[in-house]
Amino acid sequence: MIPEFDSLADAARASFPPQECRLITMQEHGDAGFALFDTCPGGEPYLYEVYYDRRDGRWSEGSSSNGPGWHRLDPDADLGVVTVWGEAPPGADMVRLEIEGEVREESVLQGVYWVVKWDVPCPTTTAQATAFRVGGEWVRAPTLWERFMADRESWQRKQSP
Repeated sequence: MIPEFDSLADAARASFPPQECRLITMQEHGDAGFALFDTCPGGEPYLYEVYYDRRDGRWSEGSSSNGPGWHRLDPDADLGVVTVWGEAPPGADMVRLEIEGEVREESVLQGVYWVVKWDVPCPTTTAQATAFRVGGEWVRAPTLWERFMADRESWQRKQSP
């Protein structure tokens, strides 16, 4: 049986042990909810999103993912929620993102950026950060390939004797 809760906040707090996780943001939209967690707050951040559903006034955890993207809200509809999130470079206070041709600028908080856009069809392009404001200047965000290569190099350094 899936545990049920009176509020989205209660459901989110039950998703992970609080001493091992940091809740970054939580949003409610009708009978759907979204929370973004850092599941490794003492080391390199490991971000993880969780979706929640409310049925008969009670909240329960739904699907989850270790990457942003699109999630269908209703199995009978073609609408869902798109999320874009990730770590920001040190000193960044704003992020510029592109979602289906729409450019948005959002705040960076606690070293993390996120955007949640509700009631949208499945995107035809990948939503992504395009720039960060650091020290008052906008700098290009690394591409997905550049981030992958940087992560790969980091993993390789950790495994080297």
